[in-house]
Amino acid sequence: MPFGYRDGMEVHGGGNRLQWGDLPLAVRSRVERLAGAPTRSASSAAGGFSPGLAATLALADGRSVFVKAIHAATGPGSIELYRRERRILTELGPHPRASRLLASDDEDDWVILVFEHVAGHHPQPGDARQRARMIDVFDRLAADLTPSPLRVESFADRVGAQFDGWRDVDHGHPAAQVAPWIERNLERVAAAAEGWRDAAAGSTLVHGDLRADNMLLTDTGAVVVDWTEACVGAAWLDWALAVPSLCLFPGTPPPSAVFAEAGVARSAPDGHVTAIVAAAAGYFLTHAVLPPIPALPTLRDFQRAQGLVAAAWLRARMGD
Repeated sequence: MPFGYRDGMEVHGGGNRLQWGDLPLAVRSRVERLAGAPTRSASSAAGGFSPGLAATLALADGRSVFVKAIHAATGPGSIELYRRERRILTELGPHPRASRLLASDDEDDWVILVFEHVAGHHPQPGDARQRARMIDVFDRLAADLTPSPLRVESFADRVGAQFDGWRDVDHGHPAAQVAPWIERNLERVAAAAEGWRDAAAGSTLVHGDLRADNMLLTDTGAVVVDWTEACVGAAWLDWALAVPSLCLFPGTPPPSAVFAEAGVARSAPDGHVTAIVAAAAGYFLTHAVLPPIPALPTLRDFQRAQGLVAAAWLRARMGD
């Protein structure tokens, strides 16, 4: 679960996406067969953290579709995420706030997903009105998807030991040194994070990676995309995990104030929120100091940025 990001002052993304022209001719022909018409032009997405294709295709019949495609060799594990998203959206069925899968293909180590094109834009959380529209989506999804309509693993099972990052960190560890307050209070932080599994538990279908780059605001509402990480957890979990990325946008209030703006925040026990924030800070900061991933060259910097926001939020919750 990379917790990637795009938009804002700079684009945060893998930096190594497949482009439409990179696809073998046979694969492009398969895409067009699924879409139902030849392609007139293609516009590839600039951000995101999958190395696969993500492009809007303008078709010869006047329609547009959004296409994702990836080969098994393109990015380790990525092809399974595409298959998982296909299964989740197929089982979820039509939903007014979820991307609509039109067709798919899975042959010769290529997975192709064709979606309904959404005429919209990614929200800018620094704009209070756009942030309010984002928050409405988080609140409505929590209401719509409780109890979960799908049988999927829990958030705790989905992320597993990735959220146990502080267990293997001691004073002097690079991850602790990124945030001086963390290093000074490492034992307190690690103790707070220990309760994250109980804190994350719930009966809501959560997106698992819902940020501004996975949401499109339209003239009539909003659509949430990239459902690869969907799992079951607390109704407020998606919102808490989104806050560190939202606070990187200029003009966004501090994380504690942003979190309190959502209706789902009122159902979140204080101790549970602190546990999730502590564990998320551990996830971001321990991953940020790992070696770069060649296929995702900007990921570590973005994990570090979110980790520093999470650390500041945690400090505000726990005090000096």
